[in-house]
Amino acid sequence: MGPTPGEDVMRNLNTVLSKLNDRLLRLEGELFVLRSIARAALTAGDESAVRTRKLLEGAKLALSDEAERPLDAATEKYVAAAIAMVEELLENPREAAPLFRVIDGGKRDD
Repeated sequence: MGPTPGEDVMRNLNTVLSKLNDRLLRLEGELFVLRSIARAALTAGDESAVRTRKLLEGAKLALSDEAERPLDAATEKYVAAAIAMVEELLENPREAAPLFRVIDGGKRDD
């Protein structure tokens, strides 16, 4: 005897939820990487930092304009989260941590 219709629905639902969860994890990872790259670019102290700041200021303006439009609830949350992330990067760009540190633990010839 094969699976009941209820079991089939649950199996399909679990498959869909699993795929959605995997996609969400990938998106969170991509966001982490992009935020790290933006933070590193903002704190570089060179021409790249100036360009990145201008791009983020432009994004903030565009997102603010978007927030003024009538939006569905999901899009409104997305725009609010994007504005918060851009503001965080612009207001408090913490310096990126070095990729590695050299620890001086060896012997010295003094």
